[in-house]
Amino acid sequence: METFGSRPYDAFNYGDAEKDYYFVFGRETSGLPKELIAANEGRCIRLPMTNVVRSLNLANTVAVMVYEALRQQGFPNLE
Repeated sequence: METFGSRPYDAFNYGDAEKDYYFVFGRETSGLPKELIAANEGRCIRLPMTNVVRSLNLANTVAVMVYEALRQQGFPNLE
């Protein structure tokens, strides 16, 4: 998850509940290391937002991402 990721967060398919998914989030102030971004450019995703907002709070971003993955899986084991 990167502020300047090339794809929106919902562009990936997280629908397979049997598969392991890993999300990496950087610091609110400095983001992810540039080397990590360069090595995974095609896998960097972002949350769409206006150009007047630098970024969301990290906890909010994590919640949005995890909720999207669970939504795509049909909220397994949740009521």
